[in-house]
Amino acid sequence: MARAKPQGEQREQRWTASQVVAHNLTKARELRQLTQAEVAERLSRFTGSSWSQITVAQAEGSVGGQRVRQFTANELVALARTFDLPVLFFFLPPDDGVGQLVTDDAPYGLPWEYLMVLLLGSREGFGVLAERAANWEAVLAKGIDIPRIDVLADAEAISRDIAGSLQHRTPLLPEDVLAAAFHGLAARRMRGAQRPGDDLTAFISNLRGLADALAAFNNYRPGAFVADDVVADVAEQRKSREQRRRTASRPAEEDDDE
Repeated sequence: MARAKPQGEQREQRWTASQVVAHNLTKARELRQLTQAEVAERLSRFTGSSWSQITVAQAEGSVGGQRVRQFTANELVALARTFDLPVLFFFLPPDDGVGQLVTDDAPYGLPWEYLMVLLLGSREGFGVLAERAANWEAVLAKGIDIPRIDVLADAEAISRDIAGSLQHRTPLLPEDVLAAAFHGLAARRMRGAQRPGDDLTAFISNLRGLADALAAFNNYRPGAFVADDVVADVAEQRKSREQRRRTASRPAEEDDDE
């Protein structure tokens, strides 16, 4: 459903949440190298409603047009399936960082950093998120089977017949998220730096800054980033899993000894 956008909003680079989604719809389509017609076909299948090339074009045009499509929760799930990307992708701010997020109670704009906090959470709320995610840890660690139609660049039809209708997928684990955070830290430290041959002093300074940041992180106790009770719970869960693993492997080891 589209809603008229106030005059002058685009000129002031103020984005509603729906415009952010529309922007990332285009980013996802370009990333996956799909045409608007191909996207429409997949969205029609995943939403159960009729999407055409024109519908997709109008949705993408929400960023700069006079009418903004209001995406539903069901459509966000369909977008994730259409492009084989997490729902989070469609709420990421523009790469250039230009503009601000606007909401009904903040028409003059909120910084993109605030949207990132809404997406990723804060240190204060990490305990709640970790506790709920822990309920699914055992299942997610093994990976899940998703409909093969969700996977882009799929195998030929004969290969699908052999493999079956499901595709195995391993979700992100906490250590994956930490690795991604370190990658982002490195990219931020190095972005815009001179090549070694161009300005060795600036390059060394950037490397030293990155080394200092990693050293500082390494010197913190876990409780500095996560509540002590959460750290204790995680340690206890790891200890229990290790004990179960050893217990499960003991009969096999005894058989080998025989």
